[in-house]
Amino acid sequence: MSVRSLRQTSDTKASPVCPKNVALFGHDLAFVRKMYHISDMTTLAHDTDLRSRLLARIASSPNEVWTPGDFADLGSRAAVDKTLQRLAAAGDLRRIDRGLYDQPRKNELTGRPAVPDYRAVIRAVTRRDQARAVVDGMTAANDLGLTTAVPARIEVLVDARLKPIKLGKQEIHFKFAAPSRLYWAGRPAMRVVQALHWMQDMLAQDDERARVRTALRRLFADPKHGQPIRDDLRAGLSALPIWMQEFLRGLLSATDADEGQP
Repeated sequence: MSVRSLRQTSDTKASPVCPKNVALFGHDLAFVRKMYHISDMTTLAHDTDLRSRLLARIASSPNEVWTPGDFADLGSRAAVDKTLQRLAAAGDLRRIDRGLYDQPRKNELTGRPAVPDYRAVIRAVTRRDQARAVVDGMTAANDLGLTTAVPARIEVLVDARLKPIKLGKQEIHFKFAAPSRLYWAGRPAMRVVQALHWMQDMLAQDDERARVRTALRRLFADPKHGQPIRDDLRAGLSALPIWMQEFLRGLLSATDADEGQP
């Protein structure tokens, strides 16, 4: 390469940048940084707002179990998922299973973490998977106070194939069932029907029959739940076995008489 060529190359490399361009570039860079800062602040404000609204909704029903779908009106699925994951990582929420969260609580007697309410877990699972479910008879009878027996394994008939969920010493086991076995799924009287199926043999004893009748009359008279349960039983009475129809018909009539209904 000639001396002249080298000199031209050197001159090209060392050519100065126009001060006006330097100022313009610096202004553009500052503008971009400012936009990134505003964007970050907007994202942070949105995340903080979503977090606050999620926690407020959960605090309104602290014993419930929640799914991402329960917050669909508050933000996108991706934003809700990310917020729930962060809350769980921070200890503000507890992740029970895939897509299931609750507010951590402590047992007042032991001071240890309280086990989630299995009924709330089942409700959340049916929402998460858009499934229909019916609990087993012993669980239903225990829920209604008709037995003191506590099942170690809760059987749930469901129209979806789901994995078991462990809750402390209990396990919720989901068993796939045909639609014909899920007639009472999601209905007010589901637990009454399931409990009576399980207690059929016990009801052959006069003292046990009288005890159950008394307990159910008290339930049917409940100011909040009684009327919906009675209406539901009347609507589905023909779907029940004859022995249960006869047992319930007398109870429904007796409750109506107590309330002065025709």
